[in-house]
Formats: sequence, C-alpha cells, structure tokens
Amino acid sequence: MNLGNPAVSLGGITLGTIIVVLVLLRWWKKGGGGGGGKKGDGGSSRDWKQLLPFFGALCFGILAVLAAGPVSALGLITRLSLWGGDGIGYAYLVWGIGGNSPDVTRATAVVLTDGGYAMYAIWAAVMIGSFLWSKKLPKLQTALGVFAGILLGLSQGIAGMAAVPLASAVNAAGSWYAGVVQ
Repeated sequence: MNLGNPAVSLGGITLGTIIVVLVLLRWWKKGGGGGGGKKGDGGSSRDWKQLLPFFGALCFGILAVLAAGPVSALGLITRLSLWGGDGIGYAYLVWGIGGNSPDVTRATAVVLTDGGYAMYAIWAAVMIGSFLWSKKLPKLQTALGVFAGILLGLSQGIAGMAAVPLASAVNAAGSWYAGVVQ
C-alpha cells in the first residue's frame, strides 16, 4: 500500500474485526452481557451504553479513512494507521497462521460534501476534546475503536456498507448546518 492511494488486505480487515470482537468479549466478561456481575446487582454490572464510546469511535474511524485526503493531517494519520494495521494483520494471517491476505478494498470511496466535511471537522474536534479532557471516557477503548474503524472502513463487506449510511448522515447534517450558517 502507498500512502496516496489507501488499500486494505484481508489481514487488515481481520485485525479490525479482532479488535471489535475483543472489546465486545471484554465487555461481556466484565458483566456487560449478563452474569458475572457484582453480587446483589442482578448479575450485570455493565450495560450496552458503556459500548457507545467505542462504537462512536469506530464510526469516526470508518469515515476518517474514507473522507480524509492524502494532503491533510487527518489523511496522513489515517493512512499511516491503515498501513501499519494492515501490515500487522497481513503478517498475522500470512506468517502467523499460514493463510493468504488478498486485497479487499472497496471499488469506490465515499465522498463527503462541503457541509459533510464541516460536520466531520466538528465531530473530530469533539472526539479530540473528549479524549483529552474527559475523565470518564475509556481512552484505550476509544482509540481502539478509531483504529478498528480505519481498518474496516475500506472493506467491501459489512463495514463498507456501513460507510454509505454514515457518510449520508454526516452529509445530511452538513447540509442542514451549511443552510443555518449561510
């Protein structure tokens, strides 16, 4: 993969999926899925709302890799993350497991409108501010969500299908925003 034209292999998608599965497994084992909770609380010390920061970060990462151009700070960060994560996933599948890691990149990228980019810029600022200043935000889980989203965002499959509604929602919010400020 070169940094100007992002691509992802099956290894990168696998690593992104592993991150999602491990975060869900950890949440489940700590009591989020019922059972295993503290005594006297009905068996569940966590609920699904504790996963919201992770899934918000996952969506943010999916859009980051699809929307950021190569000549931007966000583009450089996403492409370096994609390149590194894809390399780790490739090595895991090919050298660790003994399989193959073919290219699974979407044929077309999802493009944001000008208003969509404005909304994404606001979302990026909120994500950065929350990450820096929130005492309750699970920082590692959130960072893993962004990283997994970057790895999954270019896939042809499920994460690829999620990119279209995500981009459409951000573009719709951006159209509203652009209409309000003009």
